[in-house]
Amino acid sequence: MSITIKKSVSGSIKSRWPKPRVVKWLEIGAVPALLGLWLPDWVGGYHDLLNGIGKWYSLPPLLTYIGAVILLVACAQGVKDMGYHYRGVLISGVSAVAFAGISVVTHLLISRAPLVLLAATIGSSTLALFFGTVFFWFTIEKVAEITTEARTYWTGKIVAVLGITALVAGILAVVLLLTGSTFWYIAIRASVSLTTLAFAACRYGVYCYKTQKSIGATFAVPPAEQFWV
Repeated sequence: MSITIKKSVSGSIKSRWPKPRVVKWLEIGAVPALLGLWLPDWVGGYHDLLNGIGKWYSLPPLLTYIGAVILLVACAQGVKDMGYHYRGVLISGVSAVAFAGISVVTHLLISRAPLVLLAATIGSSTLALFFGTVFFWFTIEKVAEITTEARTYWTGKIVAVLGITALVAGILAVVLLLTGSTFWYIAIRASVSLTTLAFAACRYGVYCYKTQKSIGATFAVPPAEQFWV
């Protein structure tokens, strides 16, 4: 008769924020993240700037960047130490912050080479918003994996499609701007509109996380099976 012996593993599980606190930060960060895409109208401001009538101080979407940082902290705490989803949140989050910083720097230097630096600003802003969508996508995917809820699963897919489409539109805007086409303005408007829809879908993902009742998803007890490393 064989006897199974449990193996003792040393170490400890790092604490994470409780679910209510994570939800609170996600809800707080969602407000500036969404409003900052349109208020102030940074896309219209860049259009005016290219025509010599814009003001630099209302650009780029700094309010959205602030909201995204709050969201990043909440997402990182929500899936802390939970395998590749957590690593994905960190990598994409750092990328979002880096491109946001680049967009601010290139914006402040626009007067030196308006066309090229405006394209660089729009491009880096687009990438910052895209990676902001990505770290939220990783979080939603982890919640869907834990809860096995169809609504969360499909929310993740919708966020992915909208985020990628917004990125393509943003890249197209940069290409059109550098080639002298006036359609760059339509492309970047489309990119921001798609990003808005992606962020709205992410907000619904927060609602799914907040209202689910699956075992383990509140992280009240940290069993090993919650950690897919």
